[in-house]
Amino acid sequence: MPGQDLVPVKQARAEAAVLDTTDQKPTRVKPLPRDKEKQPLRELSLTEIAGHATFTPASVTAWYKLPGVRWSFRPDLEREALIVAIAEQFAGLAGMRVHLRRTTRPFPADQWARTVDRYTARPLRTVPGGTSWADHLVAAQRHLQSLSHAEGETFLGITFSRRGTLDQLGEKVGRMFGRGTKLSEREKIEKRSLQFDEVLGSFGVRARRATTAELEWLVYRSVALGMSPPRLLSGSNGEWESGDVLALTESIERYRSPYGSTVKLVNRLTGEEKHTAVLTVGRMEELEIPQRHEPWLHFHERCPWPVEISSRIDILGPGEAFRDLDHRLRLIRSQQRDYDEHAMDAPPELQRLAERALGVGDEMTTGLPIDAARAHGWHRIAVTADTKEECLERARTLMQMYQRDMRISLQHPKNQDWLAREFIPGEPVAQTGYVRRMPVKLFAAALPQAASTVGDQRGDLIGRTAGTCRRPVFLDMHFATEVREKSGLSVFVAEPGGGKSTLMGAIGYLAARRGVQVTLLDPSGPLARLCEMPELKPFSRVLNLTGSEYGTLAPYALIPSPKREHYEDSPDGQREYDIAISNARSERRMLVQDICAMLLPPQIQREASTARLLRHAARHVPAEEDSTIEDIVESLQDAEDHVTGDGAELAALLLDTAEMPLAKLFFGSPDKGVLEDDTALTVITMSGLRLPDLGIEREYWSAEEALALPMLHTAHRLAVRRAYGGDMHRRKLVGLDEAHFMEGWKSGRSFLVRLARDSRKWNLAALVASQNPKDILGLDVQNLVSTVFVGRIAEDREVAEEALKLLRVPTGVGYESVLASLSEVDAAETQKLPYREFVMRDVDGRVQRIRADFSWVRNLLEYLNTTPGEAK
Repeated sequence: MPGQDLVPVKQARAEAAVLDTTDQKPTRVKPLPRDKEKQPLRELSLTEIAGHATFTPASVTAWYKLPGVRWSFRPDLEREALIVAIAEQFAGLAGMRVHLRRTTRPFPADQWARTVDRYTARPLRTVPGGTSWADHLVAAQRHLQSLSHAEGETFLGITFSRRGTLDQLGEKVGRMFGRGTKLSEREKIEKRSLQFDEVLGSFGVRARRATTAELEWLVYRSVALGMSPPRLLSGSNGEWESGDVLALTESIERYRSPYGSTVKLVNRLTGEEKHTAVLTVGRMEELEIPQRHEPWLHFHERCPWPVEISSRIDILGPGEAFRDLDHRLRLIRSQQRDYDEHAMDAPPELQRLAERALGVGDEMTTGLPIDAARAHGWHRIAVTADTKEECLERARTLMQMYQRDMRISLQHPKNQDWLAREFIPGEPVAQTGYVRRMPVKLFAAALPQAASTVGDQRGDLIGRTAGTCRRPVFLDMHFATEVREKSGLSVFVAEPGGGKSTLMGAIGYLAARRGVQVTLLDPSGPLARLCEMPELKPFSRVLNLTGSEYGTLAPYALIPSPKREHYEDSPDGQREYDIAISNARSERRMLVQDICAMLLPPQIQREASTARLLRHAARHVPAEEDSTIEDIVESLQDAEDHVTGDGAELAALLLDTAEMPLAKLFFGSPDKGVLEDDTALTVITMSGLRLPDLGIEREYWSAEEALALPMLHTAHRLAVRRAYGGDMHRRKLVGLDEAHFMEGWKSGRSFLVRLARDSRKWNLAALVASQNPKDILGLDVQNLVSTVFVGRIAEDREVAEEALKLLRVPTGVGYESVLASLSEVDAAETQKLPYREFVMRDVDGRVQRIRADFSWVRNLLEYLNTTPGEAK
C-alpha cells in the first residue's frame, strides 16, 4: 500500500511463518527446478593430476624424472656397470607397465641471459662504435634461438594400481563435493611410491619424483607434439582436477585422415601449425652396446631437430617370462609336428627358433634374476616439422640413419593419430603390432637419458657439443674457483693450427666484456688486435716486450711481495703472511738463478760449478723486489776470493750479455707503474721475436733465439704479476701461450704449481696453452687442472695418448682416432675450415666433443684471425 515500507520477499515470508498461529498449515514453496549440469567433455583418458601421480578411470601412474647420465668418453667397464644397474632397477618393477617418455624443452635463452647479467657485476661501459652489453646478450640469445637448441627431458611412469569399482565410485562421489580421489587411495599410492623411490633412487636410474609443473609440461608437450610451449601455471595446491585438465588440450586442434601419413596440429589461439609423423621400432639386429653401438633410443640425438620418444613396456618377471617363452616353444613344436604328419620338411627357421628358445630358457632358469627378466613393449619416435613435406623428409632421414648405423628398422604405420595419442600419459596403446621382446638389459641399454652436456649454465656461450647431441656449451672460467672451490687452472692442447690461440683470445674477450681483469701473453702477437676492437679499445693496452724499457723483465721485481692486508688480523694470519713472504723470497732466488743460467752460453751453463756459483750469489743478494741482476754480478765478482776463480768469468759473461738490446730487459729495475695497471685487457707480446725450436740443441740457437727463452719465462711471470698486484677478490683471468718453454726449469714448474694452488685464493682463472700435452704432464700439475681443451692431434699417436691422459679418458680403446678427426677438412674443399673442434673436460669431469663457435660476436673472428695473409 502507498506509504507502507517495503519488506524483502524472503523476510516477509519468514515473518508470516512466525506470526501465523492458526491451525492452517503453511504453504510450502517448491524450489525452482535446477538444470542438470553437464560433465566436462574430456578429450583425454586422464582425469586428475595430483602430486607426481596421474589418474585415469582404470589406473594410477606414478611419474619420475630421470636425470641425464654421462655416456661419451667413459670406459666400457663403467658403461656396462651403468647398464647392469639400470637393468636391475627395471627388473625390480616386474609385473608393472612402464611408460618411458623422452621429450624436449626449448633452451631458455632469456633465462640464461639474465643469469649471465646477474653474475656480471660491472660490465664495460658502452663506447661510441662498440657493441653495448645489452646488445651483446641479445646477439647471443638470437644465435641460440636460430640453432633451435633443445634440452632433453626423460620421464618414467609406472602404472602400479588398477582401480577397482569402489575406487571409481569414491572418485565420483568426491567430485560431487568438490574433492578428488579418496584419502585411502592416496595413502595406498604413497606407500607404493615409497617402494619405487627406494628402487629407482640408487645408482643407475637415480630417478626423483616429478613435480606437478613438470607433469603439466609433459602432458601439454604430448598433446601438442613439437609445438611452442605455452605459459602455464600449476595450481597452488599442486593438483589438477578433471575440469582443469581441459586447459591442456583446449587450444590444440587435430586434423587427420584415415590414410594420412602425418597428423596436422594447429594451435587455434596462436595459429601455429605443425605436422607430426610417428615411427615405430621394428626388427632389430644384434646390438653390441657399448662396444660397437650407441644406446639405441639415444641415437636420434644426432639429428639437428628435436624428436619425441614414447615407449610402453611390460616388465615380466622370471616366472611370467618363462611361461611366455614355454608357450611360444610349444607353438614351434606344434608346427614341427604338423609338418611331420604331412610328411613335409619343416623350414629350417623353425629349428633355429626352437634352439634359440631353448637357449634363452636355459639362461632364464640357470642365470640371475636380471637375466630372466624380459621387457615386452612398443617403442615410438615422433618427428615434427612445419610442413608435411619437411616432416616426411625428416622421417625418411631418421629411418635411413637407424638402418645404416644401428641396423634397426623403423616403420611408418597407419592410423597416425592413434599413434600420436599414445605419447599422452594415460592413453592406451594404439596397436599391438611391432611388439619388441627383449632382455631387460637390452631395454636398459636404450638409455634415452644419456646426456651430452658440458660446461655450466652461467657462463659465456662458446659453442655447442658436436657428438651424438647438439647442446649449447657455456663456460664461466671462475665457476671452478667460486662454486666448486677448485683450482682455476685450465689447459689448452693442440697441434699448430688447432685453434688454441683463437679460443684463448675469444675467452679473454668475453671475460673482459664482463669486467674481468684479463692479461693475455701471446708471443707471436696476433691477439694484440683485440685491443683495437671499438668496445675494448678505451680499456686495453698492448705491451710489446721487444720495444720495452730497461728493466721491464727484471726477475726480482716480477714476483710481488705479499700484502699484510690480504691476511687475517690474527696470529694464524700473521703466520700465513710470514710463510708467504718466505715463499716469495725463495721463488725470487729460484727464478734469478734460472734466468742467469739461460743468459749464459750452454757449455758454461752445463758445468757443475756454474749452478754452485749462481746459488751462492743468489743466497748473498737480498731476495727483495728492488734487487737486480747487477747485484748477482757483484756477488759473483766478490766470490772469486773465497770460492773459486770462475766467479769473475761468469760475471763477465753476464755483463757481455747485458750489452745486447733485448738483454737489457733483465738488468736494472723497472720504472714505477710499468708492471701494474688497471686496464680491463692487457696483451703482452714479443712481436718480431723468433722463438727457438726445442728439438734442436741450444748450441745451435742464434743469439736472438737464445734470448727468447728467458724472455718467455719472465713474460709469464709478468702476466701473472698483474693479477697478484690487485684486489684478491676481484675476478682475474690470465692466458699464457707457449707454456712448453717452462718445462725443464725448476722455476717454471714452481710457477705453474703456485699458479694452480693460489688461483682459488686470488679468484684467478689461468689458461695455459701448449702444443704438446707432455709439457703439462712433465710439470706434474695435471691433478690441479680443472678444465681441459684438446684440439686436433693427428700426427703422433703417443702425443694423442698423452692428451687423453690429460682428459682422464682411457687410452688404447679408439679415442685416439677421435682426436685425429677433430676439425677434419675435406680434401676436395678449397676454403679454410670456418670452425675448430675440441674435446673438453669440465670441472665436474664431463667430457664431450665440442665445436667452438663465436660467429655471434660481431667482428670478433676477423680480429682473431691468425692465418698469415688474412689478418685484419
